[in-house]
Amino acid sequence: MVCLWQFGTASSTDFARKLGAFINNNAIQVDKDMATNVEGLYACGDCTGGLLQISKAVYEGTKAGLACSKFLRGR
Repeated sequence: MVCLWQFGTASSTDFARKLGAFINNNAIQVDKDMATNVEGLYACGDCTGGLLQISKAVYEGTKAGLACSKFLRGR
């Protein structure tokens, strides 16, 4: 399992872009479970666009973590 945490970087979408994730207006595109178009890659917080609030990042991080856990259990 690979886990990458990236906090407070000016270009937080660069790594996701290199992995093949769809980027729109410098935001990583995610679905309702915070999954990107790349299997097993989840994104949350500031890099997904919208409000730049800690509460949003915590909420999305929880969703992403639960979805990632479900994904890994299914493998």
